[in-house]
Amino acid sequence: MSPIDLFRRTGGPARAASHTLRPATEAGHSFTQQGRAQDRDDSVSVVIPFFNSADTIERALCSVAAQTVAVDEVIIVDDDSKKEQRKSLATAAGRDHPMPVRVVRLEPNQGPAAARNAGWDAARSTWIAFLDSDDSWHPRRLELQLGALSAETLMISSQSLVLGADEHPPGSTALIEPPIRRLDKRYHLFHNPHTTSSVLVRRDVPARFTDGRFYAEDYEAWIRIAALGEVLTLQVPLAYFHKDPYGTRGLSSRIWRMILGEHRTFVLLRQDGVISVPQFLIAELIMAARIGRRLALRALRP
Repeated sequence: MSPIDLFRRTGGPARAASHTLRPATEAGHSFTQQGRAQDRDDSVSVVIPFFNSADTIERALCSVAAQTVAVDEVIIVDDDSKKEQRKSLATAAGRDHPMPVRVVRLEPNQGPAAARNAGWDAARSTWIAFLDSDDSWHPRRLELQLGALSAETLMISSQSLVLGADEHPPGSTALIEPPIRRLDKRYHLFHNPHTTSSVLVRRDVPARFTDGRFYAEDYEAWIRIAALGEVLTLQVPLAYFHKDPYGTRGLSSRIWRMILGEHRTFVLLRQDGVISVPQFLIAELIMAARIGRRLALRALRP
């Protein structure tokens, strides 16, 4: 059995019973594949940033190949990986995939934001689907997201599930008309509901990730896009994170860097006039409250 066939047979949300979801028409949207405009261009370019991740890139590519809606191209952006990693990437990209796969190389290493931007700029399709090289998708991810779009949609995401680094998604789960939620800019100021590997965004949206940032750079981009127009999310997990659990110290350090990244996000958005002074202050106060709560919980530990 090929890796693609295996992924098709095992694709589906993990650690959950079957999802049989009711129709939703929130924000004036009805979910129907047949309801898509016949003349709408739903071409999709997949952008995968790659940095020394040869062990997982094949799984990511197999999950793209297993989609029920064919993609037009896959762009893998090699962010100056080691020589042996580049060779492994060339082998994986050169396999007999059902979609074109091309590799763009950055030199020197510039970080995930720059890598995603390079793929975004190189893409030729109407829609950009992001996928990290160590993540994977449910086989119906693109089908369900494209079916939920309206003429005004700039971006759509879904929920995600965290799996072990070597854990396969279990048997397929029924995904019938998942609820659609519209999220405005104000909502994004207090929540980050999007994981990058679940995001589908219009290529021509005048927004990008801020180069050189390593934490909350995606959150900043989502707020900028939400300030421009319609952002939707599907209330069903269609992306999978394959991660090893962090140790207590490693997780704590990562969380603090993410909090500082959020602060930097709000500063940049205020400087560019994307958010008002009251919105900036409220967002900072809520972030400070979260920090205070975390410090209090730490002080109470034995």
